[in-house]
Amino acid sequence: MARAILALLLFAAACAPRPVRADQVRMYDDPRRPEKEWGYEPRAIEVAKGTTVTFTNAGVAFHSVTSDSAPRAFDAGANLGEKVTLTLERPGTWACHCGVHPDMKGVVHVRDGSCR
Repeated sequence: MARAILALLLFAAACAPRPVRADQVRMYDDPRRPEKEWGYEPRAIEVAKGTTVTFTNAGVAFHSVTSDSAPRAFDAGANLGEKVTLTLERPGTWACHCGVHPDMKGVVHVRDGSCR
């Protein structure tokens, strides 16, 4: 009985959701789904100024992280498995999209000081 309970607890721990890091964003796509369903996960994050945010391309297509603001504060691309890192020093709300797939949209909220 004790072995069964231990096995169940180990299984539950292995299958529990992993905590999401506030400085990590996944770019994803699925060629079987319409491009409108592709995106960034999470779609919006909040970080303190000076935090390095990492965008990882977990899809099968090339993606970018392109600033919506003019002039572009950032514009970087990543092939499958590659990472893009951004360090935003100015507080504000930075909307972004994929330059190749414009329906992919996200937001980085940069706060002056620590985040809640």
